[in-house]
Amino acid sequence: MLNYQNFKLIIKAKKVPIVSNPIISYIEDKNNNHLYCEIYWKNILIAKGIILDFYKEFENIEDFTYVSTFEWQGQIYTKNTYFGQKIFEIKNFTNPPLDEQKRKSYLSEMVNNFTPYIESLINHSINPIISYVPSHSKIPENIAYQLANDNNLQIVNIIQKNSSFQSKNLTAIDTQSFDKYIVNLQGISKNNTFVIIDDVVGTGATFCEVMYKLYEFNQKINYFLAVVKDVKRWKKCL
Repeated sequence: MLNYQNFKLIIKAKKVPIVSNPIISYIEDKNNNHLYCEIYWKNILIAKGIILDFYKEFENIEDFTYVSTFEWQGQIYTKNTYFGQKIFEIKNFTNPPLDEQKRKSYLSEMVNNFTPYIESLINHSINPIISYVPSHSKIPENIAYQLANDNNLQIVNIIQKNSSFQSKNLTAIDTQSFDKYIVNLQGISKNNTFVIIDDVVGTGATFCEVMYKLYEFNQKINYFLAVVKDVKRWKKCL
């Protein structure tokens, strides 16, 4: 079983929260419009990625992160960021469901923001295989297929949830196992490089696990793209 203590996910952004997370470190970087990420395993760089936005707005107050809330008509609401609001609507507007045209518009906007990073890989002679983390929302799958189609890239379904685990939405790193996903690479050449799509990054454990298994397979830096980072999904561990 993989040990989470061997991993570090570094996120660089113009504005960063102050959180206690044994995997994730935030670095303020005024040059990044989105969230630029690197994953290390035992100090070895195994993956690079982009997250478009934080899931909720926040303010740094002394040594903790305050997720912005506001009151309206007697109810307390959490304020989402730009892409965070779109993810929230797709995931939570079920009765009635989000208008299908609006859903497609949101997904296309996410794809358009990911496209420059895919094009950059292609311009550097990397023609990646695209795959995605399975989700009930189908957001990663929908984005992956559109990115692959728009850029004439191969897409494969190589990641499945381990049936022993019911959900990836856990909050504490120290209660998680790094065996939540099965990555089936049978029939795929080790010469390939991968781009993995997900919708919401929580603790960072999912990408650490998946990207490690890909690195173990091809001994290359692989890539990941996610729409939002949930700044609330963390818990002080250790």
